[in-house]
Order: sequence, then structure tokens, then C-alpha cells
Amino acid sequence: MTTETNPIDLAEQLAAQQETAERNEAAREQFVIDFKWLMAHKQGRRIMWWLLSQTQVFRNGWRPDANETSFVLGNQNTGQQLLSEIFAIVPDSFTTMMREANDDSKRHIQR
Repeated sequence: MTTETNPIDLAEQLAAQQETAERNEAAREQFVIDFKWLMAHKQGRRIMWWLLSQTQVFRNGWRPDANETSFVLGNQNTGQQLLSEIFAIVPDSFTTMMREANDDSKRHIQR
């Protein structure tokens, strides 16, 4: 649904920008709450570690084929965004998550 706006009505434009900014801020606040909830649980950290592993964020992105390199780098970009959110919102969770993943991998190897 589109509404007609007057292109020379600056007050209307500023009000629309303010409304958009408020919606974006509310969405970000909800995202932060949800992200903290996810990273507060071992299951959430395990899923996040799996996502980071799937994006190959800790590996070199270069491949012999340029298309494959582009694909891997795109995945890594997603992983880098996730890492950025972890470090911005719950930085201490990263070491906890890494330690838990290391412990889990040791348990799997011992079996």
C-alpha cells in the first residue's frame, strides 16, 4: 500500500523519516533481545557454532575456481555478520561457545 506524499512538504518527509527510524530502532532492540536469548542457552550457542562452521568463516575463502570462491566468500560474509553481532551484543559468549564446541568435539572423538 503506497501513500501519496507531497515532495515539497518537508515536515511530512521528516515525520516519515522519524517514523521509519523509530520502527528500525524497535526492530533492532527486539533483535538484540532475541540474540541474547539465543546465546544464553547452550543449545543456541551450539546452533550458532554450527552456522559459523557452515559459513566457513574460519577458513580461507580462496578456491581454484572463481565462481566457487565467490560462493564461499558470500557464505563467509554471512558468518562475518553473525560474528559481528556476537561481538557487539554478547562478546563473552564467543569464548563460551568455542570452549563448548571444543569439549563436544573431544567427546565425539573419544567414542
